[in-house]
Amino acid sequence: MHHYIKVALILSIFLTTCFMIDTVTQVEAETPTADYIFETIEVPGVDFLEVAASNDFGDYAGNTRSADGEKTVGFTLIDGVFTTYDFPGSQNTYFYALDNVGKAAGHYKDIDGLYHGVILENGELRQYDFPGAAETHIYGLSDETGALSGNIVDAAGTTHAFSGELIITFPGAVNTYGDFVNAAGAVVGSYVDADGMPHGFIRHPDGSFTTIDLPTMPNLQFLFVNTITDVGVIGFRAKAVDDILRSYILLPDGSLYEVRLPGSVITVVRNVNQDGSIIGFYDLPDGSRHGFVGRPKTQRNGEDFGNIFSMHLSQGLNMLSVPLKPTVHMAARSLAVKTGATTVITLDADNQSFIAWTPNAPDDGFPIDGAKGYIVNLPKGRDVVFTGTGWTHQRQAAAAPNTTTPDQTWAFVVSGRLEGLQHFNGYSVRVRNRRTNTVMTSQVRENYFAAATADFNRRSVVAIGDTIELIVTDTNGNIVSEKFNFTVNAANLEKAVLSVTLNGIGTPQQSRLLQNYPNPFNPETWIPYHLAEAGTVSLAIYDATGNLIRTLRLGYQPAGFYQSRGHAAYWDGRNALGEPVASGVYFYQLTTPSFQQTRRMLILK
Repeated sequence: MHHYIKVALILSIFLTTCFMIDTVTQVEAETPTADYIFETIEVPGVDFLEVAASNDFGDYAGNTRSADGEKTVGFTLIDGVFTTYDFPGSQNTYFYALDNVGKAAGHYKDIDGLYHGVILENGELRQYDFPGAAETHIYGLSDETGALSGNIVDAAGTTHAFSGELIITFPGAVNTYGDFVNAAGAVVGSYVDADGMPHGFIRHPDGSFTTIDLPTMPNLQFLFVNTITDVGVIGFRAKAVDDILRSYILLPDGSLYEVRLPGSVITVVRNVNQDGSIIGFYDLPDGSRHGFVGRPKTQRNGEDFGNIFSMHLSQGLNMLSVPLKPTVHMAARSLAVKTGATTVITLDADNQSFIAWTPNAPDDGFPIDGAKGYIVNLPKGRDVVFTGTGWTHQRQAAAAPNTTTPDQTWAFVVSGRLEGLQHFNGYSVRVRNRRTNTVMTSQVRENYFAAATADFNRRSVVAIGDTIELIVTDTNGNIVSEKFNFTVNAANLEKAVLSVTLNGIGTPQQSRLLQNYPNPFNPETWIPYHLAEAGTVSLAIYDATGNLIRTLRLGYQPAGFYQSRGHAAYWDGRNALGEPVASGVYFYQLTTPSFQQTRRMLILK
């Protein structure tokens, strides 16, 4: 089902962002209400919209009712398009997480009443069960690592939190519930102690815990911690007996604010974004449920608070530098996740060559700092928010982006993988645009490569129809592949990336005798060839009248590329008696058990 989003402005709160708390929180009897400008998220014809997750680009996921109103189904609202998802055979399907590439996650309830994780990727639902768990509940999905987080139920019926492959049990807890993990690896969730009392917790990356409590709110039924930002702002909800459910924002300095949308029966905060905005849902007295976005009415920046910098990036190529130092290490992958880029390129100043990273890379790529410029390519323009502190020891000021010239692809990446059982680490891929003769190279790591070129004067470096030639060399510089040729199309220019797969590395498609080099020569030359099959190899040299001058017996050789001077056949220009031959045309013939080919060469003295 597809609808288009309509956003209506309603009301207003105050929020600041700062650093992580490390003490138990105590709450005054009267908790102040925070001050936001609220916007309702509405979908025409839908009166139950439980927004549970958002990404950096204004997309949403959560839960709604099925068309017949009989069950809960998950939904995504991406680029204004509303789509519902119902896991086959489920009683209910729930979404609680959404990343920057549109991947959603949650869980579903099967016909036996058991819960299984569910992941939406490329429009398809798939089941995820944590290894060894009887039940799996997913609530979080990390943009930085792709790690899932949530709860699992073991065979004995005990609940534990999990993040990635890590199982988390709060010391002494009867049950532990997980929800979200931030970029630094801090996991938030809740636990029930031996007396049956609920508490919230932060599990820090070093394994230590901080408890979150509401001691002045007696008779708590539950306290669930939903989210934590990279700078440590926490969102949670709690309910006491004979009271309504209440939502709170907890700042790293221990300040606590209740979030309450005027006129609502309940207000539930599900996520706090890096820019301080919040998302969630609220109920009205008529029983309808609506999503909301709450944007801080004011922003506080300062030494003790997280600074915020917003910039607009245009569709296509942009040059930018990161304006603030993030609270956790940033690499090419995290910059791509934050901006939605199809590639990130930087200049290696020492070697005066470009280095690229693409989303199919096996690692996080090069580090990001405040003293360098980066090229990013975006499929569509968007606003990007950076949070953090000022850079130190910076050689130049962090700059706003410079955008691309229309219809000019002034930076381009050729990336891909070398397929095969062998690991090709340390091999190199040489890439040449046959029209411009521009050459770029990339080393192979974990069978992946990314070669980049750019023109800082914004002149086009590639065009539709260009033929891109690739050849692979081993760690000794020997050619180990055929010449691969690929044609650039419009989609490649839109992404600023040509993605390829290189097969058959180390094994030629067919045996060949290649032209000697140098040619003409005096007095020596090298004769390259390819062997598609292993076998005994010999090379015969004839003069122009067909007389045999010399036979080079190369012995048994495995299949491969014999092109470099260290591998090709060598002739010193002498006959079988060791005498230099005269100037003129000569023929050379390669013979194997299954192949024979002859070419000619020229000696000039």
